[in-house]
This record gives sequence, C-alpha cells and structure tokens, in this order.
Amino acid sequence: MIESTIHGIRRDIMEKRKRLSSSFFFLSFFFGWASLSLSLADNRAQHQPVPQPDIRAFTAHLIGHAHIDLSWLWLWEETVHEVAPQTFWGTLRQMDRLPGLTFAQSQACLYEAMEKHFPELFRAIHRKIEAGTWIPVGGMWVEPDLNMPDGESLARQFLYGKRYFLDKFGIDVKVGWNPDSFGHSFQLPQILKKAGLDYYVFERCAPEKTPVFWWEGMDGSRILAYVPPGWYLVSLKDGLRNLLLEASRETPLKDFLLLYGEGDHGGGPRDSDVAAILKFRDDPTEPRLELANPEAYFKKLVDLNLSYPVIKRELNFTFPGCYTTQVETKRFNRRLESLLLEAEKFSSVAFFSGYRDYYPERDLDEAWKVILRNQFHDILDGSSIGPVYEESHAAYEKAAQRAGRALDFSLETIAMAVNTEGLGSPLLVFNSLPWERTEPVVAQVTFSRPVEAIAIMDSAGDEIPCQVLRVDKRPGQTSFEVIFLAPSVPPLGYRTFRILEARSQAKPRIPLVVTPTTLENEFFKITIDPKKGWMTDLLDKKNRRHFLAAPGYSLEAIPDEPEIMSAWEISLKEAGERIGEKGAEVTIVERGPVRATVRIKSHFRNSVFIQDVQLYAGVPRLDIRMSIDWQERNLMVKAAVPVALDSPKAIFEIPFGVIQRPASGDEVPALKWMDVSDESGQFGLSLLNDSRYGCDVKGNIMRLSLIRGATYPDPEADRGHHELAFSFYPHAGTWKEALTFRRALEFNNPLRARWTLIHKGKLPSVHSFLRVMPENVVLTALKKEMGYAHRNIILRVVEIFGQETGVVVELPFVAEAWETDLIERPLAKLPGDVRMLRFQMKPYEIKTVRLTPLAGR
Repeated sequence: MIESTIHGIRRDIMEKRKRLSSSFFFLSFFFGWASLSLSLADNRAQHQPVPQPDIRAFTAHLIGHAHIDLSWLWLWEETVHEVAPQTFWGTLRQMDRLPGLTFAQSQACLYEAMEKHFPELFRAIHRKIEAGTWIPVGGMWVEPDLNMPDGESLARQFLYGKRYFLDKFGIDVKVGWNPDSFGHSFQLPQILKKAGLDYYVFERCAPEKTPVFWWEGMDGSRILAYVPPGWYLVSLKDGLRNLLLEASRETPLKDFLLLYGEGDHGGGPRDSDVAAILKFRDDPTEPRLELANPEAYFKKLVDLNLSYPVIKRELNFTFPGCYTTQVETKRFNRRLESLLLEAEKFSSVAFFSGYRDYYPERDLDEAWKVILRNQFHDILDGSSIGPVYEESHAAYEKAAQRAGRALDFSLETIAMAVNTEGLGSPLLVFNSLPWERTEPVVAQVTFSRPVEAIAIMDSAGDEIPCQVLRVDKRPGQTSFEVIFLAPSVPPLGYRTFRILEARSQAKPRIPLVVTPTTLENEFFKITIDPKKGWMTDLLDKKNRRHFLAAPGYSLEAIPDEPEIMSAWEISLKEAGERIGEKGAEVTIVERGPVRATVRIKSHFRNSVFIQDVQLYAGVPRLDIRMSIDWQERNLMVKAAVPVALDSPKAIFEIPFGVIQRPASGDEVPALKWMDVSDESGQFGLSLLNDSRYGCDVKGNIMRLSLIRGATYPDPEADRGHHELAFSFYPHAGTWKEALTFRRALEFNNPLRARWTLIHKGKLPSVHSFLRVMPENVVLTALKKEMGYAHRNIILRVVEIFGQETGVVVELPFVAEAWETDLIERPLAKLPGDVRMLRFQMKPYEIKTVRLTPLAGR
C-alpha cells in the first residue's frame, strides 16, 4: 500500500510538471513530497498498535445476585413456594461448589416467607450469613417503587426491613439496594441516612458518565451511590475484559462491583458463572476477580480518595405509564396508607392515655406488611399480569379489616372516656390531623323508633345546619345519613355534638345557589356549560379573580401510539378529544344547606363518565367525585385544567417533600397534590386528589391522569368500574401561604363521626391530644415504638418549606424525649420540658422522636 501511494504521488508530480511553467515547478514538487510525507505518517499511525491498559490492573468485585420480582408475570404464591426456594437452594449448592462465593439478597419479606414455609432452608441461609458469604442488603421490606408510596411508607420499608435483619441475623444493613426501581425521589438520600445506610446500589435513571457519585438530597444528606456496569444480571461466561474496559471510559476507577446471576424469576449464580470464575481468575488477559462483599467494596471506594461527582437532584423519570396503570391498586395503596396512620394515632392516644388496655400491634404490623409488599415496583406500578391484582386486592381487603378494627376499637374506647351527658344523643367528631379543622362530616344516626327529622346542636347549644342524604325507615327503627359542617374540631382531638329529634328539617340559613349551569357559595361561583358539561369559569369572589382560562376544565381522551399500549410506556399526543364535545347530561342532584351537587354524565365510545361537582357552605374548595365505567383500550383520559395565570411555576408533592419541576408537559409522579402559581406569587390553583399519581403541567395547563387502557402485560387492565375524587383549591399567595399540603391531607383524611352512648367520663366534650407548631412542620406519624416489650411513643415530623425552624409539640403525658433514627434507635436526648417539647429542625429535615410516657400511663 505504501509503494502504490508513492507511485501515485510521483505520477501526479510528473503530470503537473508538464502543465506548469518552470517557475511553478519547484513549488509543486515541494508540496508533492510534503503530501507524501503526511501520507506515510498517516499509514504508520494506522498500523501502529494502540497502547492498551494493563487489564490486570482492573478488578471485578463479584457478588452473586438473583433479582426476584415478588410478582410480575407470576403470582406472589409462586414466588414463595417455587421461585425463592429454588433460587436459594441453588445458590447454597453453588456456594458448596465454590468456597468463598458471596451472594447478596435484599427484600426482608422473602426471608420471612422462607422462615415460615421452609424452616430448614432458612436455617441453612442463616448459617451462610453467619459465615459472611450470604449477605443481606437493601434494608427494606421489598424493593419498592420510590415515587408513589407516601414518605411514611418508605420509612416503614426500612423500619420493618432493617429490624427484621437485626432481629433474625444481627445484621445492620448499610447498603441500600434497589436496582430495578423506576426512579428515585429527592428525599431518598436523607431517608437512607436516617435509616442508618451509607451506600446505594441502583440502575435506572442514573446520571450519565459516572458509575460512582455522591447523591445529595434536599436537606444536604449524602450517600455514595453506585451503578453496576452491565446491569444487575451479568453473565460471566465470556469473561469481563470488554465490560470493564468500557466501564472505565468515564471514570478513573479500576475497581468495579458486578452483580452476576440469573434474575427476575430467580435463578442466582449459574453453573456457567461458577465455571467462568474458575476459568478466568488466573487468566492474564482478563481482569482480576474477587468474590466481594458490597459494604467492603464501598469502603474501598471511599478509601481510594477519588473525586467523585456530586449530584443534587431527583433521579427520575422512566416508565411514565406506570403512574396511572392499575388504578385500583393505587387507590387501595392511598386508602390504606391514610387508614393505618390514622389508626396508629388514635390507638396511641387510647393506649398511652390509659383508655385502652393494649396497643393493637399485631393488626397494625400485619396490615403494614401487606401495604409494603404491594409497594413492590412491579405491583404498585401496574406492570404485572391481571391475576397479580386479584391476589393483591384480596390481601388489601384483609389489611383494611385489620386497620379498621384497630381504629374503630380505639375510637370507641376514647369515646367511652368522654363525658357525654346532656340532651339528645351524643355524636363525637374526630380529627386525626394536628391542626384545628372546620369541614363537612358525614354521620350515620339510628333511632329505635319512628323519627321524621333531626337537628344537630354544638356544645354551646347552637343548632348546626345539616342535610339529610338518606333515610331508611323500618318497623320500630329510623336511620339517617346526614352531612353537616363541623366547626373548630381541635387538633388530633374531637368535638361533641348532640343529635335531637325534630318535627321537621330546619330550613337553610345561607342557602347554596345551584342551577344546571351554576354553583355558588360564599367563596366561589362556578359556571358549567349545560350542553357539554365543561366548567367554563371558576370565580374567586373574595379576590375577584377568574381562575380558569379558555376553554375551561374538561376531560381529554388521548390516543396512545403505538397500537399496543404497555403498562410502562406512553407516547401521548399533546391534545386529544374533549369528552362532552358531542353532548352531556347536566342535572342537579343535591340542593341543601351544606352541599350542592351538579351531576355531569358523559358518554365516550363505550365508556361512561359521571362527575358530581360539589360545593360546600363554608369550605373554600370545589370537589369533583367521579364514577367511570371504563371499556377502552390504547387510550388515556386526563382531567385538563387551563389556569388563568402567566408563566406559572409547577409544584408537586413527593415523599416527605415538595419539588418544583419544569412546566414542560412531561408525565411525572406526584402524591396528594400539585399546584401552579404565578411568578409573582400572588395567586395559584392547587389540584388535590385521593388516589391518582400521574400528572403533567405544560405552560398554564395542569392535567391529572385519571385512567388508561394498557394492553400489556394485562390486556384487560383497568376495564370496569372505578371511583375517584379530586378537588380544586384556588388560593391567594403561593402554595405555602395557602397551606396546600394541609388541604390535601384533609381531603385524604376526612373527619370521622361516631355516635356513642350517654355516660359520665373524665374527658371533656371538646379536647385535643396533640398539637404541632409551626405550620411548616408536618406530623407524619404517631405510633407505639416497634416491639411488644416497648412502651414508648414514636413521633415523626418533616419540615416542608425548606427553612430552619423551631418546633413546639404539645403532648402533655410525656416524661422524656429522645431523637432517634428511622429504625427507632436513640441518638440524643432532647432537653427541656418535654410536656411542651421544643427542638430545632433544618430545612426539609425528617425528625423522629421517641417519647416516654409519664409513670402510670
């Protein structure tokens, strides 16, 4: 090739000499030979071998792994009785074949299942844990979704997970482990640190160009995060040279932790993996191989003193379809999270105040385990086959029975301690949130005689407007379902009302205005298109501000592309067909002193949407309660709200926090609320919800994803009847001044009414058990300390505004207070008068406090 190149250049020179005059000959000759020199140099460079790094300078730290999906294309029952035991027995056999082989296994619920169903296998695992080759990791009950569970649920994942590993094996897990979760919320670094973990292994939504980095959370907490090369199911059969060379391109690191083995449906280290370790560990053309312990590997990373990048943001998003698919599972999750936290609060009050003899720990623990197991990423995310949801819903129902039993009995014992003497029948209204509330409450009242009408009186003897929703008259018995506005119900407490027989139902004092096109109370005036059912105007009367932009609130049906709409992916067009375009039925269904309701019934293809638009006297929000008969496939429906604001900011609730995201139209997860407020911070509109997680904001249009028609892996996903509710909350100021997070908690935790007997009692007719101040500090839990032998109270709060603040907790029956971690291990004693507990909180901090009751409590 070199000779032909030289010959070609010389021929070119001779031809040029014939054409050019002698004055240009030398110049041409010079450039010709310069070209020859460059060409020769290029050819030498092309044939010069590129220096290769010494592959023996690299080390593959090998940890056997079997990512086990608790349910996905199979049921939990199959995982317990086939997938897990076969994987674990197989791994134990591989350990016998290759002494020193190490294996990492997360998900405490799997260990508990083996302990219950396969005790011999559990004992064999225990022996390997004692030997240091079987390594519990993760510290959580399962490998959950990390965007849709409430912050308190994530705290319980670690509480139940780490306490199990500590109690059964004496292992304090330090390495977080969630390689397949579909994204990671911004408060996770703090949650990990507060749970006693320092490191985190994951795969999805990782930052580019770095396998190792410091992940810094909202509060400044840092953990060392690692993304294993080659995913979490590496095969060792063909060696690791190319994998490590590729991984080293973006980092000076030469030591890499690799997760090898068969997974998803179990498997663990393969025969081919063991053979490859034996084959390649002394091969000079392959990297060095070490059988690794993940915690030891992370300590090595720290000791290397390399400058790892710092990433300070949430690690999201992927699989946006999962925020909405299988909506009933998501509804169960939200409902049970709220129910269990409420049951814990009132059970704690009843037990530690001496009104209940024992705390219902068994019921609450078993119910929590159901919630936590079903937060596994493929279950809660809706990406499993249909039978998985039949199985999980049956478990949810049993958990709801346990939680409801704990709550009902605790409320009953508190009610029995209240002095309810007086006229009529006593009705106690309970508030589970630590601030005073004035809200509507629904009550069931039964008389053992014929009764025509009732009246409700407050503790001062003043009549409260009430509205009868239903009357059931039977021989010798009359039952009423009523709704009334309960004023000033104390923080985490109750207020007593009196139910009296009346000759006729009282007329409303300040009637709500309702027509087929209008709803109006003292706060808002709502205008509805009578032909299409769209809400065209939302007027804030106090601020004289219209909150809806044209064309107003409606439902959008958006086709998905491609034809098969999976649980994971959506590829939605920006806009779809507005439901109601071809007409809707608009009727008045309630006209009363407490609530007015306009019903909008719309047909779309083979589906039916019924929206009850509800306005209350004395309540500054607008509720929409929706019933859907859903029969569509490859389609998504969103509630679209164009807001009359300029350049709004988009704010979303996340676990234990709040985050601003670009108003880009991307589908993102949120918990109980999202908000758009103008740049100046003068006005905003919050959208509260009771069971939905997917949403988007583009410009000034806020949309909540209501339902989808995914066809894979469950071709019948979400077909059938569904109910949900969401609420418009217009406000002055930002979400902080408007206390949107409180309104969302109220929407998800309505006041509870309990009809009780007339009796004496030590408690007054109105009482508060606990109050937390200031308003930017949110109480997330009040519960008994974990463990039957313990008799302390656990209180947890989170600072939500992002500002340092002093906290005051009024809880009068406490003798001593200690700050603890999320695993309820003491850290430092809190000074001062603990009956009026005071402490400082940093911006976005999660703080857990253990309270010792006074003697005799």
